[in-house]
Amino acid sequence: MSLKEQIIEKLKTVYDPELREDVVKLKLVYDLNVDEENGIASIKFRPTVENCPVGLQLAIAIKKAILSVDGVKRANVKVENFIWAKEAEEFLKALDN
Repeated sequence: MSLKEQIIEKLKTVYDPELREDVVKLKLVYDLNVDEENGIASIKFRPTVENCPVGLQLAIAIKKAILSVDGVKRANVKVENFIWAKEAEEFLKALDN
């Protein structure tokens, strides 16, 4: 199984607590790009609504899920269509340190 396939499978374990479905099925994550040689994954995340009360929580869970896959060294999560997208991305980058 490729690293990209492993990441997708791991993302299926991240559930939106309000909708009780995983982020893959809900199509909240997209444009997954994986540099398998360097172990870098980049993905876009769009919460269900702009003011989603669990948007930051989901973004963190997505990043942690990707990082938990063997072979992934870095996960870049771009948050879109979320009123706190800039703050969420700053928080996610702080997790890299």
